[in-house]
Amino acid sequence: MNRRTLLLGLLAAPAFGFEDNKDLFQGFLAAASATDLYAPEFSFRVGGWNSNWGRCKILELAPDGKEVKADAIIARFEFGARDALQWITDRIRRASAEANESRINGEQALETLAIEQRRKEIENRLAGVDLGKERAVSRRSAELYKIVQKVAEFEVGAATERLEAIRRTKQAELEFHERNVAHTNDELTTYAFYEKRFQVVAPRDGVVRHAFNPRERRKVQKGDALESGQRIVALATDATLAVRFFVPEHRMNELKEGGEITVQTQASGEEFKAKIQRIDFFPQEIGFLMENEALPNAREKAFAVKAIFETTPQGLAAGSEVKVKLVRPR
Repeated sequence: MNRRTLLLGLLAAPAFGFEDNKDLFQGFLAAASATDLYAPEFSFRVGGWNSNWGRCKILELAPDGKEVKADAIIARFEFGARDALQWITDRIRRASAEANESRINGEQALETLAIEQRRKEIENRLAGVDLGKERAVSRRSAELYKIVQKVAEFEVGAATERLEAIRRTKQAELEFHERNVAHTNDELTTYAFYEKRFQVVAPRDGVVRHAFNPRERRKVQKGDALESGQRIVALATDATLAVRFFVPEHRMNELKEGGEITVQTQASGEEFKAKIQRIDFFPQEIGFLMENEALPNAREKAFAVKAIFETTPQGLAAGSEVKVKLVRPR
């Protein structure tokens, strides 16, 4: 098949999201009353390690129809930054080693200066003893003793100031290294935060209803690679199902709230009656509504419509693709 033939085939094919013919519209089943849950942002940023993924694979997914409690894990995505844990651990080890080295070097430097200060104090006391002999020695020797004693006093003061300056410097270095160790340890907390963000938890008690995967034209399931912000499941208040379908702008005059439709499943072809409950106030691009910007007609506008079944159909599940037909009044 050449490129021109393929292009003509795509143009002639029915657009996903609209009707296969003038009477049928594309749609899927959804929970009637539910909270939608979406794929998280697939990113990781710790220190100098930055990673971003456009899509991630679902590793765990709660079964459709399962009743869950608040904070239960509903879905878990593949976390691609596990190598960062070793990188963070190495940073913590290096920071701790540098802090210990700084502490030991500081203690040694202070000990050396303290010994020097004590030596200067001893020299100062000896100079004071010599100065006490000034009456027993010549005037010249007495003047020399005074000079030696003043020099000794000066050196004691200088040694004391030097000791205090080094003590402040080493204390500042030690505080810096301690903060660095605390900061690198905080990176473990940040790592755990991002790892946990790749899990989707239930905000309340409810029933899990799998969302429709528009790219695969089936329910979302374990192993699917989803984009950030893509609907994963709905947490329903009960087992009641609704149908969500899309109607082109030029067909909206045929719809009204309370109007009757029939819903036909893709698998069995069985039909069920439903009534239109809500019509969106304004149209949106079909690529946005179907969560698939790669559709040939992604830029076309359509209204999203929600309908409720008159009797809850048995054997159907949220996320299933269906065909919708308007029931025209006789």
